[in-house]
Amino acid sequence: MLTGQQDLSEVLLEVAHALTANLDLPVVLPTILEQLARLVDYDSASIMLLEGDWLRPGAQRSIFPINSTPLTLQVHELAHVEAAITTRQPVLIEDTAQDPRWQPRPGSSTIRCWLGAPLIAHERVVGLLNISHHMPGHFDQTSMQTAGAFAAFAAIALNNAALHQQLQDELTERTRAEAQLREERARLAERVQEQTAALRAANQEMMQASRMKDEFLAAMSHELRTPLNPIINMTEILLEGTYGALNEHQRRALSMVAAGSKRLLSLISDVLDVARIESGKLQLLAQEVDIDHLCRSCLERTILPEKKQHVAYTIAPEATTMIADEHRLRQILTNLLSNAVKFTAEGGAIGLDVQCEEERSCVTFTVWDNGIGIDEGDLHRLFYPFVQLDSSLSRRYEGTGLGLTIVLRLVALHGGSLEVTSNKGQGSRFIVRLPRQAVLDEISRPPTPSSAPSSPAVLVLTALDRTSDLFVRNLHAAGCAVEVIMQSTDGLPARALPDLIVVDHHLPAKNLLQTLHNIRQNDLRSAAPIVVLTALHMAGDQEAALAAGASAYFLKPVAHHEFEQLLALCDHHPNNTLPSSFTAPDAGGFSTTGD
Repeated sequence: MLTGQQDLSEVLLEVAHALTANLDLPVVLPTILEQLARLVDYDSASIMLLEGDWLRPGAQRSIFPINSTPLTLQVHELAHVEAAITTRQPVLIEDTAQDPRWQPRPGSSTIRCWLGAPLIAHERVVGLLNISHHMPGHFDQTSMQTAGAFAAFAAIALNNAALHQQLQDELTERTRAEAQLREERARLAERVQEQTAALRAANQEMMQASRMKDEFLAAMSHELRTPLNPIINMTEILLEGTYGALNEHQRRALSMVAAGSKRLLSLISDVLDVARIESGKLQLLAQEVDIDHLCRSCLERTILPEKKQHVAYTIAPEATTMIADEHRLRQILTNLLSNAVKFTAEGGAIGLDVQCEEERSCVTFTVWDNGIGIDEGDLHRLFYPFVQLDSSLSRRYEGTGLGLTIVLRLVALHGGSLEVTSNKGQGSRFIVRLPRQAVLDEISRPPTPSSAPSSPAVLVLTALDRTSDLFVRNLHAAGCAVEVIMQSTDGLPARALPDLIVVDHHLPAKNLLQTLHNIRQNDLRSAAPIVVLTALHMAGDQEAALAAGASAYFLKPVAHHEFEQLLALCDHHPNNTLPSSFTAPDAGGFSTTGD
């Protein structure tokens, strides 16, 4: 209780210090009432907290036994309470029996003098000090001023405690949420590991089944070719009349046998090629190829004079020689030219254009026709084995559906790409890009250099073992730490985070988009930029790949400026710095010097 000798300001400072000494709301509330007793002599006092239009009890202190919990009330229910809240000033009722503002309520019969001081913090009323005494006139104007001054300190202490309580609640909730998130991440990581293990097991089973299928096809192809070759040879001997003259009916029958046998032998060879390519057993032999001589011989072999088609052939002067597998290159051009002849009507036009692209250090072979063309929606189906766009029993054009499949695989093995455009009823255009000096007789990779902390880590996913050979050599020359793995459907291996993922792809875009989806959605290394190197390109493929999460999309062989763009994607890692200059090995790819 304040005495006459004590200075009010000094006591208020002590009270303020006491009120701010603790931020725990359950402690602050009774402390306010205890400190109030030093300044104002009261019988009972309570703190009512304002929540909207309601006053709810926060704490109370009384010299009388407290038998009941203070009631929650609305501000407008009691005139004297409403006056203190709305005017934002202390209200004094010296005699409750005489003042018309006083409105009795249960438990207030002992109150004869009442003082209410609003608690205001940051210009907002947060509650009310409710002070009472049993004797009329006990509180006066000085008591009202003292209570008002005290209420200012009490409101600040109350507001600080409320903010502290809110912060504690938020921290508790955040801690709980973080713990829940850690548990969820642990469960997710466990599920990812389980799914990855299941996918890996399934993939291994699929690969084993695929190998068994390829081995079976290779064995069966060999067994079929063994008796078929003598049938063809003996048929030709009979047609030559070695064993006597043949009449017209005999000659026609033997000609049908010979044609059917050769067609069957061609089918068996195609099946064997596909099986050997898919199993990684097809060996490509590097040799110098006379480009003009090769193209002319392919045209002579495929053109059918009886169809009276106009044939156009152009070759750039600089397209003289290249390093490639001549037999397989002949197979690529023959298949494409045969299709052009087959699907172009009598009197139509077909063509072969040969150019050189210095930027890519490659040779381009463009086979075009003005034949029946292909619907855009059917283009991607061309490169699946045994797929015929016209699958009816009465289809007009014969074929196994393996020709373009073999073309695409052989182009990919050479490290090149195939671009296709076509319009229904207007014709088709197939553009083959092959490195001018491909390294085909050496499948071993250069050893991975000991990677310094600053070396960019590049992970190359490839489906054909040698398609990335030149590209990987150039990555090594650029100072990258490169890892090459066979592409599969179970995402990436559980290794350190790569700075760049390269998807070396040679299948239609649908497969590519699924691969990108698997990396982005199911793999913990999905944050790394992804570059697509493709051996097959059609209209819309690049846009689809970029939309599916690829950072860049390039045709093979990779051009000089494209390789620089690819390396620039590694710079996102703060510890990675590329050499200021480098020179790629002169193996048919390109040589690059940094800026």
